[in-house]
Amino acid sequence: MTTTEDTTDNTEVADATVAEAAAAIGGVDLTESLSAAVRKAVNAQVTAAAKEIAQGAINDFLTKDVIATMRETALLEAEAAVNPDAAAAVAAADDTAGDADPHPEAAQEEEPEEEPRKLHHERLDLFVEKYLAHSYRREVTRTGIESTRRWCPQWWDHSEAVGRLEALWMAWEQARLGEGAEMAAWWVQFADPMMAALYDPEGVFKYCSVADGHKDSLKRLPTTPAPKGWFVDGHAHDGPEPGMTASGLYLPPPSTGRGRVVVAIDEFGE
Repeated sequence: MTTTEDTTDNTEVADATVAEAAAAIGGVDLTESLSAAVRKAVNAQVTAAAKEIAQGAINDFLTKDVIATMRETALLEAEAAVNPDAAAAVAAADDTAGDADPHPEAAQEEEPEEEPRKLHHERLDLFVEKYLAHSYRREVTRTGIESTRRWCPQWWDHSEAVGRLEALWMAWEQARLGEGAEMAAWWVQFADPMMAALYDPEGVFKYCSVADGHKDSLKRLPTTPAPKGWFVDGHAHDGPEPGMTASGLYLPPPSTGRGRVVVAIDEFGE
């Protein structure tokens, strides 16, 4: 709420601003209506500022910087009255500034960074020793049990065992975070078939046992090199139709005879 004294001060500031506006525009005769528009702009700013400060402190609020800002606004209003295009440009600039986020950094701070998922067992060997060996117990030490079930205490020296157990570990770490039947699914869908494959007497631990320890007897599977161009894009493709050439000519397929096939066999380890 403004007082009579405040209104008088406002009028003095407005009158001074009108004079400066006339001088800045360069000799343009400011009509009474234009003078009134400038006074209205100044009074509006003073009134808005007065609502945000304590009543009676208007003189403290009107610092030199504030008065300079009001005068600049009054000059813009005066120019807008003479040049309507300038008024439209000022309005567009104000709308753009109003839509901008005044605190863009604060908006970014509201989104907390997602912390990396922490594993319950930091390493595969800890998962096997601290959890799996205790939770998935089977008889593997009795004499003669090797015919039905095998286990190697040195499981970490078998690449297949490491691969299977690591997959089992990662599935367990994911399932433990669930709130429903995820752990039940882990036992039925992952643990049971994976451990059955490891316990298989003809599986990865075939020559190993708890009594005799680790035996590095299984060799890698024999393979022959794939035909050139068979996996150009990483996927397998059927070869050309028998008898067909790249040019489309048909040639009888060669006789198989007693062709020699070379098989690569690794004599050292898995």
